[in-house]
Amino acid sequence: MGHQALSRKDRRAKIAVAAKAYGIKGPESLDLHEAYRALNQNNVQLAVQLAHPITKSHPKSVHAWIVMGGAALAQREGTTAQAFFERALEFAPTESSALVGLAKAYVLQAKPEEATRTATSAFQAGADEKGLLVLYLELMRQMGRIQVATDVVAPVVTKLDDPVLCLKMGEMLAEIEELRAAAEWFDRAWRKDQEKEEYRIGRLRSLVYTRRLEAAEALADELLADETATDRDTVAVYKVLIQRITNRPQEALELAESYEFESAERYAEMRGVVANILQDIGREAEADGAYLEGMHVTGAKLKVSKAYGAYLMRGGNFTEGPEYFADRMAENQRRYIPYANSARENLTTVNRLHLIGEQGIGDQLALLSLLRLAPVDMERVPTTLVTDARFIKALEGNAFGFDVMDRKVFTSEPQVLIPREMMYIGDLVRYIDPENRAAHQGPWITPDATRMQHLRGKYEKLAKGGPIIGAAWASGSMLGHLRSVSLMDILGCVPDGALVVNLQYGDRRAEIEAAQAARPGVTILHDPEVDQMRDLAGFFAQIGAMDQVLTIDNTTAHACGALGHPDTHVLVPTGSECMWYWGLEGDRDPWYGNLALYRQEVLGQWEKPLSLLKKTVCP
Repeated sequence: MGHQALSRKDRRAKIAVAAKAYGIKGPESLDLHEAYRALNQNNVQLAVQLAHPITKSHPKSVHAWIVMGGAALAQREGTTAQAFFERALEFAPTESSALVGLAKAYVLQAKPEEATRTATSAFQAGADEKGLLVLYLELMRQMGRIQVATDVVAPVVTKLDDPVLCLKMGEMLAEIEELRAAAEWFDRAWRKDQEKEEYRIGRLRSLVYTRRLEAAEALADELLADETATDRDTVAVYKVLIQRITNRPQEALELAESYEFESAERYAEMRGVVANILQDIGREAEADGAYLEGMHVTGAKLKVSKAYGAYLMRGGNFTEGPEYFADRMAENQRRYIPYANSARENLTTVNRLHLIGEQGIGDQLALLSLLRLAPVDMERVPTTLVTDARFIKALEGNAFGFDVMDRKVFTSEPQVLIPREMMYIGDLVRYIDPENRAAHQGPWITPDATRMQHLRGKYEKLAKGGPIIGAAWASGSMLGHLRSVSLMDILGCVPDGALVVNLQYGDRRAEIEAAQAARPGVTILHDPEVDQMRDLAGFFAQIGAMDQVLTIDNTTAHACGALGHPDTHVLVPTGSECMWYWGLEGDRDPWYGNLALYRQEVLGQWEKPLSLLKKTVCP
């Protein structure tokens, strides 16, 4: 039925090939081949005519059910398509094309949880259909699950090596501030096509994110001078950002104020950058107006609103700040987890609670401290934190009693969820009482005692009676140099005879070797037993083994706060890079209550806070 006239010999040969491909013998195998062909040509009627009889004669024929499912999809009959694809999966549970079809059937039925979960299984089974991949990424973005989505599809996108997909991966990772990972995808897209404007702009973003600033500025100037460029607005934003990073605030402000934007969205983004620059140079009052203008010009808040909320809370405004901070999530994400879920009237009545982690490791440690203020009976209400798997071991036995679930497991396996029982941890800022900042202070993490004692014993032998001092000095973020000092700056604050234990993530061997040669009176130890990035539980135990910790404002500082380390000293930058947790003044941190703060007065100048730190550690 439906095949072209063939010689007997050719027909037998085609039947043999089809039989091997589709697992059924005789002429029906050729009918199935023709059914697939008809479906690919959008001849739905013929495809059904050919495949339907085979579902009767060979009810276990996976491919016949797949064709029927594909025909139902073409007719936008989601429920019917689901039934057909499920029949196929009864006989071949990992058949990728059936999983792809089932995921699309769920999309047609507006079942995003089922759709994304099935799509994940499809990709893991080897599916590489570009259409489903794009659809999956967009659904996961709307659900606030970008990190999980990009982890799932990274092998598929790598295999396809499609510049459009690589660019999309970079854009999504940039949204959640995974800038180094985003840079890799932007570069991959650019390498595939170095002429197309969107890939050149992606390349510009990659250069900025990885602080290859000389090359970035040259490319920005080239793009701004190109009269055929259609997205010069984005380039202008990154040019100003480059000037800010390279400490040229006046140049940055001049360009920001003189450039004529065509895009309201890019103009709003630029106002956010301007607000940060104004804070850097001490013009705080003007920063307020720049933030408000950025939000009001488009009505779309997101990053600017988050930054403004943080700005207000850093200044002690916990009335308006949390409301602006709540708008950090896009409207489509808020449809899944609304801000109202964190309201008192909801939290006092829930019987189960899923806390959704957000932002980086340090931010999560800070925000989780606010559970002390939440109107939830933690002893009565089972609570689960959905976050990075590294927290599972690290937060065992935490003072709040919640358990931890890997966010990948949470999104890939069926969960029984009541929507109002989910809440972003950042929404807890609404409960901060400016008149009683001590209410959420205090340690809530207990390090592994056995491991801590083991590390302590090892370090004591190496210290030979000298102090054991942990040190972290660098941030690898795009603007991290504004928070960073050198290892030699830290060593200048410690006494001779000290054992300085490296708490800094990343490969710092060359810097440590040079510092050791320059400061032979101390011993600098990089302990390979602890990987600060991969082993948070080990990192927390390592901090617990320190007499003192000297650190910049990074994850180490927040870990020391959450652990209640009694002798931690934190170098805090001025301007917009001063995280809002630390407020604007004071030498004792207002968040955890146990950290000594050494505040910078002028951006880029650390001499005074380092001098104060040295007087404290080496009186």
